[in-house]
Amino acid sequence: MQKALNRQFKADKKAAQEKMIQQEHERQEREDELRAMARKIRMKERERREKEREEWERQYSRQSRSPSPRYSREYSSSRRRSRSRSRSPHYRH
Repeated sequence: MQKALNRQFKADKKAAQEKMIQQEHERQEREDELRAMARKIRMKERERREKEREEWERQYSRQSRSPSPRYSREYSSSRRRSRSRSRSPHYRH
């Protein structure tokens, strides 16, 4: 009887240890996935900011080459459109 209890105790202990190892492995995989997703989000955000910066530089250089020191009609209207688009969640094309 005691041998059977000892065997069962060892089996239960081994199963619990294997379960803990499996849970740790799954937790590590989730962390790796979250890290990868965060990296991807940061990369997309960086690309978006770079694109916005390039657009701003293109607009700014176009404006600075114009003979008039005031904003050109095309530049100011496109700025207004892009600003309203970014601020208003209900903007429709």
